[in-house]
Amino acid sequence: MFWKKKKQQDGKKTTHESYDVKYENLAVPEVHTEPEVEDEEGEEEQDSITYESVAIPEIHIRKKKK
Repeated sequence: MFWKKKKQQDGKKTTHESYDVKYENLAVPEVHTEPEVEDEEGEEEQDSITYESVAIPEIHIRKKKK
């Protein structure tokens, strides 16, 4: 009974070679099944980053007690 189901599942397995996994420090990796296409025509300059409204945390380093 169960061996029939296992044979069906074995036929559905795919190889890991068909996936392109990119992590880029993400919590969930992106999985691409098609090759990446690069646009050569639309190469635009990226906008610069402004840090005017970014909160900077204060870090207080204390001396160790002896």
